[in-house]
Amino acid sequence: MRKKSGGRKFLAVLAGAAIMLTSVPVYADTTLSPSVSASPAGEAAGQSLSGQTSQQAADAAADNSKSTVSDPSSAGSDSGSVFSDSPAAKTDSALSDSSSGKNSSSTISADSSSVTDTPESIVSDPSSAGDNPESAVSSSSTADNSGDDPAEKELTASDGQESGPSVVLQTHVQRIGWQSAQTAKTDGTAASGGVTGRSLRLEALRLQVNGDENLGIQYQTYVQNIGWQNAVSDGAVAGTSGRSLRIEALKIRLTGDDASSYHIWYRVHVQRIGWLAWASDDEISGTMGASSRIEAIQVQILPADQTPSASGSSTTHSWLSTKDITYRTHVQKIGWQSPKSNGEVAGTVGRSLRIEAFRASTSAPGLGVSYRSYIQNSGWESDWHEGDDSGSTGKSLRLEAIQMKLTGDAAQYFDIYYRVQVQHFGWLGWASNGASAGTENYGYRVEAIQVAIRSKVQGAPGGTAPAFREMPKVRQLYPLACQRLDQVGWNLRSAMNAAAGMAYVSTSYSLTAANVSTIAAYGFTTGGGDCYVMACCFYEMAKALGYDAHVMFGYVPLLSGGLGVHSWVEIDNYEGTTRVFDPDFQHESHNDGFNLYYGKPGTWRYTNAVRIN
Repeated sequence: MRKKSGGRKFLAVLAGAAIMLTSVPVYADTTLSPSVSASPAGEAAGQSLSGQTSQQAADAAADNSKSTVSDPSSAGSDSGSVFSDSPAAKTDSALSDSSSGKNSSSTISADSSSVTDTPESIVSDPSSAGDNPESAVSSSSTADNSGDDPAEKELTASDGQESGPSVVLQTHVQRIGWQSAQTAKTDGTAASGGVTGRSLRLEALRLQVNGDENLGIQYQTYVQNIGWQNAVSDGAVAGTSGRSLRIEALKIRLTGDDASSYHIWYRVHVQRIGWLAWASDDEISGTMGASSRIEAIQVQILPADQTPSASGSSTTHSWLSTKDITYRTHVQKIGWQSPKSNGEVAGTVGRSLRIEAFRASTSAPGLGVSYRSYIQNSGWESDWHEGDDSGSTGKSLRLEAIQMKLTGDAAQYFDIYYRVQVQHFGWLGWASNGASAGTENYGYRVEAIQVAIRSKVQGAPGGTAPAFREMPKVRQLYPLACQRLDQVGWNLRSAMNAAAGMAYVSTSYSLTAANVSTIAAYGFTTGGGDCYVMACCFYEMAKALGYDAHVMFGYVPLLSGGLGVHSWVEIDNYEGTTRVFDPDFQHESHNDGFNLYYGKPGTWRYTNAVRIN
């Protein structure tokens, strides 16, 4: 904190033990406003890619909170957060081939999970034709909650049946329960269940064929935290009820001697996407690995020579899943390594070996990947590569940066994320969709790389800044900061220790945006200064490192009463959140001032804080 001209008047106050002098600040013991979100993603090379990002956390809050939360995503036209799939495909788990027995049962087991979507308003608009993705789909929002186990009741619909087979659908919806059954007929009438526009998950369903003794139906659901359940048939319950778990994907097929005379068609309305394209006959409909709920379903049974209308769908795909990507690196003294995939580390860590070439591919239908490298002595490649080698082999040239992007008609639904470990810097942040990852004009080698394809809903696997550092721009803007980083090391921890290690010297500077560079220059050239100087020096080093840093001005309460002026630094998006960095706190208290949050026990109580820049 800023001291009066009489010199340093501070002793550390920790855990209630204190030697009190006139300018000793008060430490925080509870979280105070303003508070900063916590728990950044880890930087370890083997970091899990299954952890939630900030976007995922928001979706999870919508899915898990018992309080009123409105999800703005349900309409099928939300282009801001759509993601894609590949065409329908079979899974490895085969369905049992039961073609006759009605009301067959199967055990449904799973890990329990509390998930709740709470709408702010109720929208009910029953739809049978199924071609309007903007309308709510429900059986008049009428819940069939008589208290009986639906599996023990005959599945019939109230709208009657014509000659020939029909399919009866009943759905269990969050906060509504079992809805009234609806009937799909061979004249093109669709059965609809669930709701749209209310952010409610589909939790269970039943299907049954009526009007043809030689025709049955079998169906299987992919459920949150469970995966694919065992297939059930002819009126049995698929999914769960009373466990707050969303259905994310499903498959349906007809069974029996007459199955070849008809096709069963179905499509689902998915969170943040809308209506997917129609699937049929045991194809997957929904999403896998995207943590997205099915909100509504439509089913049709048609003669074998007919297909449903394609209008009203938000995508040309019937199912969407996370996409696999495979990549490999050519490494100094090693050559081509074995392929890696889906976030695994390619290259080497801790061996000071350069990556010289790179190649990647994805087998997902409708999705490709292009990439190009920044190569020692030659710069960025002019051509983008797909499946072939980027970089060089046999020339002893290091790869210094890389760009990657997705191609194909499914690319609009996915992001490609990649990050590199760079000589001297270590792991940088995650770049995406053609942005640069690595360095330019530093002459530093890329030593390892991770790549992952994620749905638009999922977001980045970890922190995104900084992913790329360019020497000329940094040298021009922050020359003294770069000189200091050359001495102490080009990483944020070294910058903090350098700023906190300055000798304390009182100054008379006024802290304004225009004075930040002047104050920092004083510290870099003299090696000393007060909290203003330490904060400005750390700020300029953080900016040179590529971080979104801001100098803060505020106050800390004094044990002697009143407030003392103080300066520190905030960094936005530090591994996914905003964090506090206080070199003067570290200097004065001999405690870590790196990566703090407001109100952290044992730190100073910051009040009336404003950003200078």
